[in-house]
Amino acid sequence: MDKDCLIVIPARYGSQRFPGKVLAGLAGKPVIQWCWEAAVKAGLGEVTIATEHEAVLSFARSIGAKAVMTSPRCQSGTDRVYEASRGTRAKFVINIQGDEPFMTAATLKKAFRKLKASPSCQIGTACVRIKDKADIANPNCVKVAMNKEGRALYFSRCAIPFHHGLSDLKDYPYYKHCGFYIYRREALERFVKLKPSPLERLERLEQLRALENGFNISVAEVAPLGPAIDAPEDLAAAERFLKKAGG
Repeated sequence: MDKDCLIVIPARYGSQRFPGKVLAGLAGKPVIQWCWEAAVKAGLGEVTIATEHEAVLSFARSIGAKAVMTSPRCQSGTDRVYEASRGTRAKFVINIQGDEPFMTAATLKKAFRKLKASPSCQIGTACVRIKDKADIANPNCVKVAMNKEGRALYFSRCAIPFHHGLSDLKDYPYYKHCGFYIYRREALERFVKLKPSPLERLERLEQLRALENGFNISVAEVAPLGPAIDAPEDLAAAERFLKKAGG
Protein backbone atom coordinates (compact mmCIF):
# COMPACT_ATOMS: atom_id res chain seq x y z
CA MET A 1 0.00 0.00 0.00
CA ASP A 2 1.28 3.47 -0.95
CA LYS A 3 1.12 5.48 2.27
CA ASP A 4 1.31 8.73 0.29
CA CYS A 5 -2.03 8.10 -1.44
CA LEU A 6 -5.64 8.68 -0.36
CA ILE A 7 -8.61 7.42 -2.41
CA VAL A 8 -11.86 9.32 -1.99
CA ILE A 9 -15.14 8.14 -3.50
CA PRO A 10 -17.63 11.03 -3.71
CA ALA A 11 -21.06 9.43 -3.30
CA ARG A 12 -23.79 12.04 -3.71
CA TYR A 13 -27.20 10.66 -2.83
CA GLY A 14 -29.15 13.59 -4.25
CA SER A 15 -28.37 13.02 -7.92
CA GLN A 16 -30.73 15.00 -10.16
CA ARG A 17 -31.06 12.34 -12.86
CA PHE A 18 -31.14 9.34 -10.53
CA PRO A 19 -31.61 10.11 -6.82
CA GLY A 20 -30.07 7.48 -4.59
CA LYS A 21 -28.22 5.79 -7.45
CA VAL A 22 -25.16 5.01 -5.34
CA LEU A 23 -27.35 2.74 -3.20
CA ALA A 24 -29.16 1.16 -6.15
CA GLY A 25 -28.75 -2.61 -6.29
CA LEU A 26 -26.56 -4.24 -8.92
CA ALA A 27 -26.18 -8.03 -8.86
CA GLY A 28 -26.92 -8.21 -5.16
CA LYS A 29 -25.01 -5.23 -3.82
CA PRO A 30 -25.23 -1.43 -4.07
CA VAL A 31 -23.33 0.44 -6.76
CA ILE A 32 -21.17 2.23 -4.19
CA GLN A 33 -19.99 -1.11 -2.77
CA TRP A 34 -18.66 -2.16 -6.18
CA CYS A 35 -16.65 1.08 -6.35
CA TRP A 36 -15.32 0.72 -2.82
CA GLU A 37 -14.22 -2.89 -3.32
CA ALA A 38 -12.23 -1.97 -6.47
CA ALA A 39 -10.57 0.92 -4.64
CA VAL A 40 -9.59 -1.28 -1.71
CA LYS A 41 -8.29 -4.01 -4.03
CA ALA A 42 -5.98 -1.49 -5.73
CA GLY A 43 -4.00 -1.25 -2.49
CA LEU A 44 -2.89 2.30 -3.23
CA GLY A 45 -3.84 3.79 0.12
CA GLU A 46 -6.66 4.50 2.54
CA VAL A 47 -10.15 4.57 0.98
CA THR A 48 -12.84 7.00 2.16
CA ILE A 49 -16.43 7.41 0.97
CA ALA A 50 -17.53 11.07 1.04
CA THR A 51 -21.25 11.79 1.02
CA GLU A 52 -23.87 14.38 1.94
CA HIS A 53 -26.53 11.89 3.08
CA GLU A 54 -26.98 9.80 6.22
CA ALA A 55 -28.24 6.77 4.27
CA VAL A 56 -24.96 6.49 2.35
CA LEU A 57 -22.93 7.11 5.49
CA SER A 58 -24.82 4.39 7.35
CA PHE A 59 -24.44 1.85 4.55
CA ALA A 60 -20.74 2.55 4.13
CA ARG A 61 -20.10 1.93 7.81
CA SER A 62 -22.21 -1.26 7.69
CA ILE A 63 -19.72 -2.83 5.25
CA GLY A 64 -16.70 -1.61 7.20
CA ALA A 65 -15.86 1.28 4.90
CA LYS A 66 -14.48 4.53 6.24
CA ALA A 67 -16.96 7.30 5.44
CA VAL A 68 -17.29 11.01 6.14
CA MET A 69 -20.13 13.47 5.88
CA THR A 70 -19.35 16.43 3.63
CA SER A 71 -21.16 19.69 3.10
CA PRO A 72 -24.28 19.68 0.87
CA ARG A 73 -22.92 22.95 -0.49
CA CYS A 74 -20.15 21.15 -2.40
CA GLN A 75 -20.65 22.10 -6.03
CA SER A 76 -18.91 19.05 -7.51
CA GLY A 77 -17.43 15.68 -6.71
CA THR A 78 -14.00 17.29 -6.73
CA ASP A 79 -15.07 19.76 -4.04
CA ARG A 80 -16.34 16.83 -1.98
CA VAL A 81 -13.05 14.98 -2.46
CA TYR A 82 -11.06 18.03 -1.39
CA GLU A 83 -13.17 18.51 1.74
CA ALA A 84 -12.72 14.85 2.68
CA SER A 85 -8.95 15.01 2.10
CA ARG A 86 -8.29 18.00 4.34
CA GLY A 87 -6.38 17.09 7.45
CA THR A 88 -4.57 14.18 5.79
CA ARG A 89 -0.95 14.16 4.68
CA ALA A 90 -1.39 12.15 1.49
CA LYS A 91 0.72 13.46 -1.37
CA PHE A 92 -1.71 12.03 -3.94
CA VAL A 93 -5.51 12.13 -3.82
CA ILE A 94 -7.54 9.87 -6.11
CA ASN A 95 -11.11 10.80 -7.04
CA ILE A 96 -13.17 7.75 -8.06
CA GLN A 97 -16.82 8.49 -8.81
CA GLY A 98 -19.35 6.56 -6.75
CA ASP A 99 -21.33 5.60 -9.86
CA GLU A 100 -18.54 3.63 -11.59
CA PRO A 101 -19.19 0.04 -10.44
CA PHE A 102 -16.80 -1.45 -12.99
CA MET A 103 -13.73 0.51 -12.03
CA THR A 104 -10.82 -1.91 -11.67
CA ALA A 105 -7.77 -2.06 -9.45
CA ALA A 106 -5.59 -2.56 -12.53
CA THR A 107 -6.90 0.68 -14.09
CA LEU A 108 -6.20 2.69 -10.96
CA LYS A 109 -2.72 1.27 -10.50
CA LYS A 110 -1.70 1.87 -14.12
CA ALA A 111 -2.87 5.50 -14.08
CA PHE A 112 -1.17 6.08 -10.73
CA ARG A 113 2.13 4.64 -11.94
CA LYS A 114 2.01 6.84 -15.05
CA LEU A 115 1.42 10.01 -13.02
CA LYS A 116 4.23 9.18 -10.59
CA ALA A 117 6.54 8.63 -13.58
CA SER A 118 5.48 11.99 -15.12
CA PRO A 119 6.94 14.72 -12.89
CA SER A 120 5.76 17.47 -15.25
CA CYS A 121 2.12 16.39 -14.81
CA GLN A 122 -0.06 17.45 -11.88
CA ILE A 123 -3.10 15.25 -12.61
CA GLY A 124 -3.49 11.69 -13.88
CA THR A 125 -6.38 9.84 -15.50
CA ALA A 126 -7.02 7.09 -18.06
CA CYS A 127 -8.55 6.39 -21.45
CA VAL A 128 -9.87 3.47 -23.48
CA ARG A 129 -9.61 2.97 -27.23
CA ILE A 130 -13.07 3.38 -28.76
CA LYS A 131 -14.29 0.35 -30.71
CA ASP A 132 -18.00 1.13 -30.97
CA LYS A 133 -18.45 3.74 -33.72
CA ALA A 134 -21.66 4.96 -32.07
CA ASP A 135 -19.56 6.32 -29.18
CA ILE A 136 -17.65 8.65 -31.50
CA ALA A 137 -20.70 10.81 -32.17
CA ASN A 138 -22.22 10.36 -28.69
CA PRO A 139 -21.78 13.56 -26.62
CA ASN A 140 -22.08 11.53 -23.41
CA CYS A 141 -18.91 9.69 -24.41
CA VAL A 142 -16.11 12.15 -23.66
CA LYS A 143 -13.16 11.92 -26.02
CA VAL A 144 -9.54 12.86 -25.33
CA ALA A 145 -6.73 13.84 -27.69
CA MET A 146 -3.17 13.25 -26.47
CA ASN A 147 0.41 13.87 -27.47
CA LYS A 148 2.89 11.03 -28.07
CA GLU A 149 3.79 10.85 -24.36
CA GLY A 150 0.16 10.37 -23.37
CA ARG A 151 -0.39 13.88 -22.06
CA ALA A 152 -3.88 15.31 -22.61
CA LEU A 153 -4.17 18.06 -25.21
CA TYR A 154 -7.97 18.42 -25.06
CA PHE A 155 -11.14 16.70 -23.88
CA SER A 156 -14.41 17.09 -25.76
CA ARG A 157 -17.89 15.73 -26.20
CA CYS A 158 -17.24 16.10 -29.95
CA ALA A 159 -15.27 13.64 -32.04
CA ILE A 160 -11.63 14.61 -31.54
CA PRO A 161 -9.27 14.56 -33.25
CA PHE A 162 -11.23 15.23 -36.44
CA HIS A 163 -10.44 12.69 -39.17
CA HIS A 164 -10.11 14.60 -42.43
CA GLY A 165 -11.01 12.70 -45.58
CA LEU A 166 -7.62 13.51 -47.12
CA SER A 167 -5.60 12.40 -44.08
CA ASP A 168 -3.16 9.54 -44.64
CA LEU A 169 -3.77 8.27 -41.05
CA LYS A 170 -6.77 6.11 -41.92
CA ASP A 171 -6.74 3.96 -38.79
CA TYR A 172 -5.88 6.58 -36.15
CA PRO A 173 -8.00 5.70 -33.07
CA TYR A 174 -10.40 7.70 -30.94
CA TYR A 175 -10.08 7.45 -27.17
CA LYS A 176 -12.77 7.58 -24.51
CA HIS A 177 -11.92 9.30 -21.24
CA CYS A 178 -12.34 7.28 -18.05
CA GLY A 179 -13.87 9.69 -15.55
CA PHE A 180 -11.55 9.52 -12.56
CA TYR A 181 -8.63 11.70 -11.50
CA ILE A 182 -5.44 11.39 -9.52
CA TYR A 183 -4.21 14.71 -8.11
CA ARG A 184 -0.93 15.68 -6.60
CA ARG A 185 -2.10 17.30 -3.40
CA GLU A 186 -0.89 20.80 -4.29
CA ALA A 187 -2.68 20.53 -7.65
CA LEU A 188 -5.98 19.62 -5.99
CA GLU A 189 -5.65 22.52 -3.55
CA ARG A 190 -5.01 24.90 -6.44
CA PHE A 191 -7.73 23.46 -8.66
CA VAL A 192 -10.63 23.83 -6.21
CA LYS A 193 -9.82 27.52 -5.75
CA LEU A 194 -10.19 28.25 -9.47
CA LYS A 195 -13.46 29.46 -10.97
CA PRO A 196 -15.15 27.38 -13.67
CA SER A 197 -13.43 28.25 -16.96
CA PRO A 198 -15.07 29.19 -20.29
CA LEU A 199 -14.34 25.88 -22.04
CA GLU A 200 -15.47 23.97 -18.96
CA ARG A 201 -18.76 25.87 -18.99
CA LEU A 202 -19.21 25.31 -22.73
CA GLU A 203 -18.59 21.57 -22.72
CA ARG A 204 -19.63 20.89 -19.11
CA LEU A 205 -16.30 19.13 -18.51
CA GLU A 206 -14.48 19.99 -15.28
CA GLN A 207 -11.11 18.75 -16.55
CA LEU A 208 -11.01 21.59 -19.08
CA ARG A 209 -10.61 24.00 -16.16
CA ALA A 210 -7.35 22.26 -15.40
CA LEU A 211 -6.08 22.49 -18.98
CA GLU A 212 -7.11 26.14 -19.34
CA ASN A 213 -5.14 26.98 -16.21
CA GLY A 214 -1.92 25.29 -17.29
CA PHE A 215 -2.17 21.91 -15.55
CA ASN A 216 -0.64 18.93 -17.34
CA ILE A 217 -2.69 15.72 -17.29
CA SER A 218 -1.12 12.31 -17.87
CA VAL A 219 -3.40 9.73 -19.51
CA ALA A 220 -2.82 5.98 -19.26
CA GLU A 221 -4.44 3.72 -21.83
CA VAL A 222 -6.29 0.91 -20.03
CA ALA A 223 -8.58 -2.03 -20.74
CA PRO A 224 -12.27 -1.22 -21.37
CA LEU A 225 -14.50 -0.66 -18.35
CA GLY A 226 -18.19 -1.38 -17.96
CA PRO A 227 -20.96 1.27 -17.98
CA ALA A 228 -21.32 3.99 -15.38
CA ILE A 229 -24.68 4.46 -13.65
CA ASP A 230 -26.06 7.86 -14.65
CA ALA A 231 -29.75 7.00 -15.05
CA PRO A 232 -32.08 4.14 -13.97
CA GLU A 233 -31.84 2.45 -17.38
CA ASP A 234 -28.07 2.13 -16.94
CA LEU A 235 -28.66 -0.56 -14.32
CA ALA A 236 -30.05 -2.86 -17.02
CA ALA A 237 -27.01 -2.14 -19.20
CA ALA A 238 -24.77 -2.94 -16.23
CA GLU A 239 -26.56 -6.25 -15.63
CA ARG A 240 -26.11 -7.15 -19.31
CA PHE A 241 -22.42 -6.27 -19.06
CA LEU A 242 -22.02 -8.57 -16.06
CA LYS A 243 -23.73 -11.46 -17.80
CA LYS A 244 -21.60 -11.02 -20.90
CA ALA A 245 -18.46 -10.91 -18.76
CA GLY A 246 -19.58 -14.00 -16.86
CA GLY A 247 -19.85 -12.07 -13.57
